[in-house]
Amino acid sequence: MKIGVNARLLVFPFTGIGQYTKNLFAELALKDKSNTYVLVVPSEVYKEIRESFPKNVEIKILPEKNFPSPGMRKTWWEQILLPAFFEKEKVDIAFFTYPSNPWDKKWYKKGIKTAVTVHDCIPWMDKNYRRGVLSKMYHSKTKKAVSLADIVFTVSKSSAKDILNVCKVEKSKIKIAYNDAPQTYKDPLPVKYVDEVLRKFGLERAGYILYAGGYDKRKNVDLLLTEHGKFGKVPLVLAGGKLHEDSLYESFDSESEENVIRTGFLAEKDLAALYHGALAFINLSGREGFNITILEAANCGTPMILSDIPVHREVAGESALFVDISREGAVAEAMEKIMDKKLRIQLAKRGAELAEKYSFKKSAQKVKNVLFS
Repeated sequence: MKIGVNARLLVFPFTGIGQYTKNLFAELALKDKSNTYVLVVPSEVYKEIRESFPKNVEIKILPEKNFPSPGMRKTWWEQILLPAFFEKEKVDIAFFTYPSNPWDKKWYKKGIKTAVTVHDCIPWMDKNYRRGVLSKMYHSKTKKAVSLADIVFTVSKSSAKDILNVCKVEKSKIKIAYNDAPQTYKDPLPVKYVDEVLRKFGLERAGYILYAGGYDKRKNVDLLLTEHGKFGKVPLVLAGGKLHEDSLYESFDSESEENVIRTGFLAEKDLAALYHGALAFINLSGREGFNITILEAANCGTPMILSDIPVHREVAGESALFVDISREGAVAEAMEKIMDKKLRIQLAKRGAELAEKYSFKKSAQKVKNVLFS
């Protein structure tokens, strides 16, 4: 059999969906060597990404049309070029790694089993992601199309509940296959390497609080900066950067710079080193489908401060210090609590136990069982 995959976000390997695509299909292809996986991208991917897949994975470039609007280029690629490519390749299964499966109902009469992964329902639940007529139309179409797919994969029970309510998908179609952290965060790091990365940014072991993740509004980085300003005992390190230049990401441009270090985008191994050296990892997101950074921190033995939202409780269990982000001063109080060494040791131990629960091998087996049933 031949499985065609919308692997568009492999060209952005630092994104959550890019990581999901890389790790899930590398494991799935290893477990299923009798079939061919055709991963389709709009442009070239990094050499190390290409080389990370087994031999039964083909990465094919399907260039976008040269429309003036990025949105139009993306939509045309997803809805016109890719389905036609899958038909030409005579794929038996079409797998869409984010909500981009065909809007046209005629597609579903062609006999190609169609699967889509919905990581979260945030674009459909938060109006900040639907600004402008074209954006509203796009998200309306993607939401309706989810229910047309034969299989809807998602990454948490919390997300499955949202899909059921928001997309009106038949419950029997929804299958949960949990995320996991990339292998880089699981591998041991030499002490010397960690120390070199810390020196690069002028940091000391257990001498800073780390944030890694997105910078759109729901991540509440502006709140993090404000609360850290009240605490201020150790630096706050902001890893990564903005993916887009628009008002959704304006929290990254905050003028609150006192005792704040910005690293820019980092290689996975360098980010892992920052996790290993941190006093704590913090994430105050208001809405998530899973949040892979939790498992990155857990695998690196980093104590965690997390916003008290259902999916964080589901994924992290008892391995984090949870905080009510609606209460002023609560985050600063949590930063003060995490200074306690006994608490950090306890949370790190629980995090190590948590890390053992999640595996892309397990998720790939679940996906394989569902796809070929």
